[in-house]
Amino acid sequence: MTRGIFHAVLFGGSASGVHPDRRITIGAGGRLSKRLVGLALLMVVLAARAETGVFHDRLLLGQSASLSGPLAGAAQACAQGARAYFDVVNAHGGVHGRRIEMRSHDDGYDAEAAVANTRRLIDDDRVFALFGHVGWPGVAAVLPLVTQARVPFLFPCSGAPSLYDAFNRQVFTVRASYVREYRYLLRMFNRMGIKRLALIYQNNVFGKRLFDELNAEAEARSLSVFPGAIDATSNFPSLLRRTLAQGPDAVLLVNGDPLLNVTVVRGLQEAGYHGRYFGASITGQRTFIEQLGAFSRGVVIAQVVPSPWQVSIPLVADYRKLMVAQGVSEFSFGSMEGFIGARILVEALRRAGRHLTRERLIEALESINESNFEHRGFPVNFSATNHQGADFVDTAMISSSSLFLH
Repeated sequence: MTRGIFHAVLFGGSASGVHPDRRITIGAGGRLSKRLVGLALLMVVLAARAETGVFHDRLLLGQSASLSGPLAGAAQACAQGARAYFDVVNAHGGVHGRRIEMRSHDDGYDAEAAVANTRRLIDDDRVFALFGHVGWPGVAAVLPLVTQARVPFLFPCSGAPSLYDAFNRQVFTVRASYVREYRYLLRMFNRMGIKRLALIYQNNVFGKRLFDELNAEAEARSLSVFPGAIDATSNFPSLLRRTLAQGPDAVLLVNGDPLLNVTVVRGLQEAGYHGRYFGASITGQRTFIEQLGAFSRGVVIAQVVPSPWQVSIPLVADYRKLMVAQGVSEFSFGSMEGFIGARILVEALRRAGRHLTRERLIEALESINESNFEHRGFPVNFSATNHQGADFVDTAMISSSSLFLH
C-alpha cells in the first residue's frame, strides 16, 4: 500500500493528500481517538506484511515454458488459453480489484534454463505464484526450488511423473500424469486385442523411466513389448527394420519430440507398415500433424481434457465462446488445458478474498471440489491431502482432414 493510499484510507481524502475540509487536528482543538490510532497501526502492519507479488491493483504470476524448441507448440497453446481467460477476467475488473499479470520466460526445453528462469521469477520478479510451467525436464528440475521457497506451483501443462510421486503442498495439478495416460492406452490395447507392441521411447532419463513403468505394466497385461530407444542421433533405418521384423500389432510413441515421432511414423508407413499408432497427449502437437500430413491419419492420442470440439459439454462451449471473443479461431487441447487451469485459479483467488496471501490461496484451492464448484462438465476435486484435482483421460483420433475425432 503506498503512502498516498494509506493516507486516503485513514483520513478519507484522495490518494494525493487530505481534503482541506476533512483535516483532523491534534491538540487543544481535538484528539485522535484510540480506535483511529489502532486502525492506523493495523494498516501499517498490514502494509508491512503485504504478500510477495500482490499489489493493490494487480497480482503477479510467473511461468517458465519451452516457448521455443521441441515443445513450443504445446507451451504456446497452454499459455494462450490461460491468457485468454485472464484477459476476460481483467476486462471485468480482475479479482477483488486486482488484474492478473503473467510473466513468461522461455527455457527452450532446457532444465538449467528453467531453473534460472524460475529463480529469476521468484527472486527478481518476485511473483506471487508460478503458473503453467511446460516441459518435463524443467518441471522436474525446479520442484526443489519452489518447494524450498514455498511458492505455489500451479497447474503446469505437463504430466511429468515427479509432480505426482509424492504429496507437495505447493504443487497443484489438474491433469493426469503421462504414466496414467499410457496405462490407459495399455488397458485399451487389451480390449482391442492388441498383443504385440513396439514401444518407441526417447533415449534419455525421462524416456527410460516411462519405459520401465510401461514395460512392467505391459507384462502384467500379457503384452509382448519390443522396445526401441531413439534420439536425434539414432540410426533410424536400422530401428525401422527391427521394428518391422518384429511384426507388432501397434506402435506406442513414448516420446514428446514431434520431429522424432514424425520420423518414426513416416518411416514405418513408407516401409509398408499398416498397423496402428498411439501416443500420449504431448504427442499430438500441431507440428506433428502438419509435418506428417496424410501419414497422421488414424493416429490415436490420449487426452487429459475434454475435446475442444465436443460442444455438448458446457465447459467446452464456454471455452470456444471465450476464445472466439479473444480473436482466436484455432482450438486445441493445449489451450483448453490452459483455460481450465486459469479458471480454477480465478475461482480460488475469489475464495481467498481481498487480503490475499499464498497460504490463503492454498487453502482456497483445497476447498474446491465438484460439490461446491460449477465444473461445467469437468469435475475437479482438491482437499488438504489431495492436490491432484483431476485424472481424466480419453482418446482422440487424427482424421484425414488433420482434425481430432472423439
